[in-house]
Amino acid sequence: MLIDEQTIQDLEFGIVRGFLADQCKSEKAKKNAVRIKPFASLNEVQKEFAILREIQLVYENDEISFPHAAAADIDHALKVIRVENGVLTVEELVRVFQLCLGTDNLVRFAKKYKEEYPKVWEACEHIDRVQDVIKLIKSVLNKHMEIDDKASKDLFEIRKQIKSSKIEIDKNFNRVLRQYKKEDVLDSTEETFLDNRRLLVVVSAHKRKINGKIHGVSGKGNLSYIEPGVNITLNKSLDKLIIDESNEIFKILQDITLLLRDEKKNLQAFERLLVRFDLYNAKVRLASSYKGIIPKINKNSKMYWEEAFHPILFLKNKEQGEETIAQNFNLEKAQRFLVISGPNAGGKSITLKTVGLLQLMFQSGLFVPVNDVSEFCWFSTILSDIGDNQSIENQLSTYSYRLSRMKLFLDKICENSLVLLDEFGSGSDPELGGALAEVFYEELYDRNCFAVINTHYTNIKILTSKKEEAVNAFMLFDTKELKPLYRLSIGQPGSSFTFEVAKLNGIESNLIKRAQNKVSDLKINLDNLALELQKEKSTFNKANKLQEKATQESRKLIKQYNEKLRDLYEKSNQQHRYYEQQGKFLKVGKKIFDLIGRHKGDQTNKGLNESVKKLVAIEKERALSIKRAPVLDKRLKAPKLQKPKQKEQPIVQTSNEKPTSLKPVTVGARVRIPGHTKTGVVSALNGKQAEVQVGNFNVKIKVGDLEVV
Repeated sequence: MLIDEQTIQDLEFGIVRGFLADQCKSEKAKKNAVRIKPFASLNEVQKEFAILREIQLVYENDEISFPHAAAADIDHALKVIRVENGVLTVEELVRVFQLCLGTDNLVRFAKKYKEEYPKVWEACEHIDRVQDVIKLIKSVLNKHMEIDDKASKDLFEIRKQIKSSKIEIDKNFNRVLRQYKKEDVLDSTEETFLDNRRLLVVVSAHKRKINGKIHGVSGKGNLSYIEPGVNITLNKSLDKLIIDESNEIFKILQDITLLLRDEKKNLQAFERLLVRFDLYNAKVRLASSYKGIIPKINKNSKMYWEEAFHPILFLKNKEQGEETIAQNFNLEKAQRFLVISGPNAGGKSITLKTVGLLQLMFQSGLFVPVNDVSEFCWFSTILSDIGDNQSIENQLSTYSYRLSRMKLFLDKICENSLVLLDEFGSGSDPELGGALAEVFYEELYDRNCFAVINTHYTNIKILTSKKEEAVNAFMLFDTKELKPLYRLSIGQPGSSFTFEVAKLNGIESNLIKRAQNKVSDLKINLDNLALELQKEKSTFNKANKLQEKATQESRKLIKQYNEKLRDLYEKSNQQHRYYEQQGKFLKVGKKIFDLIGRHKGDQTNKGLNESVKKLVAIEKERALSIKRAPVLDKRLKAPKLQKPKQKEQPIVQTSNEKPTSLKPVTVGARVRIPGHTKTGVVSALNGKQAEVQVGNFNVKIKVGDLEVV
C-alpha cells in the first residue's frame, strides 16, 4: 500500500488527527492519534468498524454506559520494574493500580455484555490476571492511595508509636501554650511549624523566660521561634520513628516491585488495551461532532457517496454559524475518471480534497460524513498533487514539482489506485503544458486507475468526452447573481466563467471586452456552449425538482386516502361484530328462558342448574371453534367493505316453518314462539308487539312471528 506523506499533507489529514487527539483522555492515546494512518488492508478496516459500531451502539443505549478509564502513564514504572534492583515510588504504584482498575472495569463490562457486543469482548478476552494484580497492590495500599498501616507488622507498630508520640507532644505543647499566653510573652500568632515541629512564637524581649530551644528569629528579629523544652526529647524520638517508617515503606515497595516484575507483560497488555479503547471512544465522540457514520463497504471498486462534505470545513462553518454544502459523488469501473471544471473559487479544490480526505478517513477506520446509503471501496494507492509546492530550498519550481509527482504516479499507480490532481496541466505554457497534460492523462487512463482531476484546459475536457470510462463534471454557477453555488454536477464540462468572475470582482467592463476580443472565436464558442449547457441543465434540474415535489404530494394524498378508507372498513367490521355478538347473547337468553320453563315445577332448581351449566359449556366450546371475524388486510390498496349477511336477523331467530294456522292473535290466545317447543298465552297487544306469558316470564315479540295453536 502506498499513501505518501505529501498526500496526507495535501489532504490536511493532520488536522483531522489533531481533532482526534483532542478527544483522547490519555497522553499515550493522544500520541497514537496524531500518528494514525490508513490500515494495510480492507479486512483490517472492516474489523475496526465492527468494534466501533458496537461501541457506538453502547453510546446510544441509555440504560448502560461504556467504561471511560484513561490509561495511566506507567512508562517510567515499567522501566523501574525492568531494572533488577528498581523500586517503585508510591505515586508510581498508584498509577499501576489505577491502570489495573480501569482494565478490570473494561473487561468486566465486556464479559457482562459479550452476547450483545461480541467484538468488544473479543478485544478484551485475552486479558489475564488483572484481578490478581489488583489484589496484590491492595494488600499494601489503603483507600486513600497511601501505604496501609497493615502492609507489614513492623509498619503497624512504628505508626502506632508515631501516633502515641504526636498525642503526647501536642498535649505538652498545648499546656505550655496556655501557660505562656497567661504570661503575655507570645506574639498574636502564638505558634508556627518548622520541620514538622510546633514552635512557640515568642516576643524576643521575653525569650529568656521560655524553657526551650530557639530554632530561628523573624526577619526583623523581634520574634523568636522556640521549641518547648518538654518536647525536645520527644521530637527527636518522633524524628527517628519517621525515619523508621520511611525505611519500612521502602522495604514494602521493594517487595511489591519484585512481585510486579513477574507481571510486566500483563501490565503492558493492560496499558495497550486501555490506550486502544481510549482511541476507539475518541473516534466515536469525534464522529458525533461532524455527523460521521460507518458507511457501507463494497469490493467492486465503487465509490457512491451522497451528501458528502468536508469535515474540517463543516466544523469551521459550524463555529461561525454558516452552512456547509454537501456533494453527491460517484466513481466506478465504468466511470473511473472524473474531470471537474468550473470557475475559480467555485469549489473545485475543496471537492477534490473532500474526495481524498474522506477516502483517507475511511481507510484509517474513522467515521465519514456521508449519507447512510453511501458506499466506499478500498484503494491500495492514493496519491495527490494539490496546491503550490514550490521549494526555494531545493530550487524546485511549481511545474518542476508537478513533473516529479507525475513521474511518481506513473511509476507507482496500478488498477487499484486513486489519483487526485488539482489544476491539472497548469504551471507552464498553456499550449505546451496542455499537450503534455493530455499525454499524462492518456497514460494514467491506460493504467486503469481511478482519478479525480480539476482543470481549466479545454483539450482535457474534450479528451474526457471521448473516453468511455471518463466523465466531465462542473461546479454550478449562478449566471444571474454571478456567484458560485459550490455544487458538483456530473455529466458535462463547465465554463471557467473567466469573464463573469472578473466582473464579479470589480474589473471594469471595457477591460473585460478587450480581453474577450483577444480570445479566438472557437474558444469563445466552446465556452459559450458549455455555459448554455449549464443553463439548460440548471433549468432541467429545477423542473425535475418541481416534478419530484408534485409526485411526493400525490403519494401523500393517496396514502391519506387509503388510511381513511381502511379506518372506515375497520369501523364497519367492528360494528358488524358488535351486532352479531348481541344477536348471540339474545339467542342464549332465549334458550335459558326455555330451560326455566321446562323446570318450572322443580322446587330445588337442581335440574335447572345442571341444564344451565351444560348450556354454558356448549356455548363456550362453540365460541372457541368460531373463527374470528375478518380483519383488515393491510396489503390491499382499496379494501372492500364486508357486507352483513342478509339472511340473519340480529334481534330474533326466525322460523323456516310456514304457519299451520291463520287464526288471528288475540289476548288470551295460546301461541307458540318460533324456534321453541314451549307455548305461552298472549297477555297484551300493543300495535305490532305482543306480550306473551311463558311460565313466570313475560316476553315481548312481534305479532307476525307468533303462531296460534
